[in-house]
Amino acid sequence: MNTNQNIAWGDDEKLFFNLFALAALLLVALPVGIACIILGFGMGDSPCIMCWHERFCMVAISFVALLVIRYGFKIKYLASILFLTCLGLYDGLVHYSLDGTYGGYLDIKQGFGLEILGAHTQFWVVVVHFFVFVFLGLILLLGRNVGSIIHKSEKGEYGKILPEFLLGKIAIIVFVVVMAFNLVQALVTAGLPPFNASATPSRMTFDVSKWFWELDHWYETEIDYRNDWNPKLPYLPN
Repeated sequence: MNTNQNIAWGDDEKLFFNLFALAALLLVALPVGIACIILGFGMGDSPCIMCWHERFCMVAISFVALLVIRYGFKIKYLASILFLTCLGLYDGLVHYSLDGTYGGYLDIKQGFGLEILGAHTQFWVVVVHFFVFVFLGLILLLGRNVGSIIHKSEKGEYGKILPEFLLGKIAIIVFVVVMAFNLVQALVTAGLPPFNASATPSRMTFDVSKWFWELDHWYETEIDYRNDWNPKLPYLPN
């Protein structure tokens, strides 16, 4: 079999892969695009180090969805989406417990996440990753002959790469554009390696005199499973 020869799609494939393209498009355009372009460039909001990790999970999920519409629906892609969504949901719950409306002991209205519909951006991280599970379930539910699509994808029966289609092209273009904006924002707010993002970032601005890059979190890599029950000893001078 010539793996470079794409076989014709049926209605099942058209529906399934268009749903995946729509999912990738919505995830990268709405939460990631709004957070970067509207809240960041438009309103001066800067992501903290946890925000960047949560955003990375959304970007990675979108990227894997684009791999699906490029190379087919394979088990490794499904597993990657599930693992990344669990990680993003965990990150969001931890972050919201610190900076959110109810946990929120760090939030005294000095800019720890803008509010959307009365809820902080950290809360929407939880909502977004929850709906990734919901949308994935809908794709599997609405898709027809999903088992056959997985089998053909794993066996390479669709060809080395899948046929191109309009919604897939749009999703890829939007992904590239949104990532370009994110690269600029990451440079401004987090800096070049080995600098990393700040826990208390400054406002998003192109005024270089107001930028600050830090290395603080490189020194927080030690894992202590007892956490607050094992505080560090104070410095006691002789």
